[in-house]
Amino acid sequence: MPILLGLLVVFANGAAAQNPGPDLILRDSLVLEETEEHYIGNPLALFVAADGSLLVSDGFAETVLRYDATGRLTGHLGGRGSGPGEFLHLGSVGFVTESVAGFLDETGRLELFDPVTGAHHGRVRVDVNNRPSSFAVSGDSLWFAGNNRVSSASHGVIAVADLVDVAGSLEQTPPIVLDRGTVPAPYRERHALAGSLSIGFLDVGDRDVVLGFTGSPFVIRIAHEGAVTDTVWIGKGLRRGEPDEAEFLEVMRGKQPDSQQDLRSWIFDFFTSSSLVRELSRDGAGNVYTLHQESDRDEDGTMTGAKLYAAVSRFDSDRGCGDTLIPTSDVGVPIPLLQGNTLWVLDRRLQAGAETSMATVVQRFTIDADRCTGTVR
Repeated sequence: MPILLGLLVVFANGAAAQNPGPDLILRDSLVLEETEEHYIGNPLALFVAADGSLLVSDGFAETVLRYDATGRLTGHLGGRGSGPGEFLHLGSVGFVTESVAGFLDETGRLELFDPVTGAHHGRVRVDVNNRPSSFAVSGDSLWFAGNNRVSSASHGVIAVADLVDVAGSLEQTPPIVLDRGTVPAPYRERHALAGSLSIGFLDVGDRDVVLGFTGSPFVIRIAHEGAVTDTVWIGKGLRRGEPDEAEFLEVMRGKQPDSQQDLRSWIFDFFTSSSLVRELSRDGAGNVYTLHQESDRDEDGTMTGAKLYAAVSRFDSDRGCGDTLIPTSDVGVPIPLLQGNTLWVLDRRLQAGAETSMATVVQRFTIDADRCTGTVR
């Protein structure tokens, strides 16, 4: 992919803030069942299966809890440990199809399960330079985005059946390979920020892929083989905004803090001064939906609060919506999921009673790209 620096500076300087954002229509809200044995201690990610069931990755218990469409707890996938189907450090990256679900262990392996029964299908090794930051299922194929720090490739694809076949073999070469496209210029830098902000998200269509990155204020459209065909800027209204590419490069190439502690504080300051892209999807009408997170941190770098915003962009025109603040509680960090124009948000809420307790709530919204009034209804 050609360096987009000059083009991006022009757009960044000329893009007018768009406000208000898309309307959010609340469709339903449910409370997830939790028991003394199985409860959500540290939610990392939310997944929705084709039958409407919900799967929640929990970093506290190192397991994935499964719920039916009413919020009833129906089982779990995996658990803490180093054996088959167990997790040492469950992450937030995974995917769910009708026949197989996969969840990334940050130690470098992808554990595969039957999403209904929880039976373990095997595991595949994940190479450190080809570690995916997100997955997208398209037909019989599994696409993934990331940043290969050696080749700068941005995404790749494998047949789901081939992935399952590899999981059953004793000797295997890591099958997930980032071998298509090229990440934008800032993520090719040898800097801690480049790695931290190069988390990629993608939506796969019949002819192309839409790809976005945590630290970029734009999304790009790419042919399946990797050639960039278009770029669109994400409308901004209320949120802080993602870093301008030229400024981002200047920061990484300029004088750096002298100590690791100063570098850590400097990076956290950078995070809290910007918005970060959190999710991406599109619909059949050409609308591209993005979610953006803003976080606040204390002096130790611990996240103390987070806000989520929804925005809509289009490749075929300058029509789009700025950003709408998504209603969440102030307890913990909300976990979003986007599929087309449907948004799910997992949120923790305090319940008053004889004893104060915590409830985990999942709300489902429709993002209305045609009504940009910033209303939640």
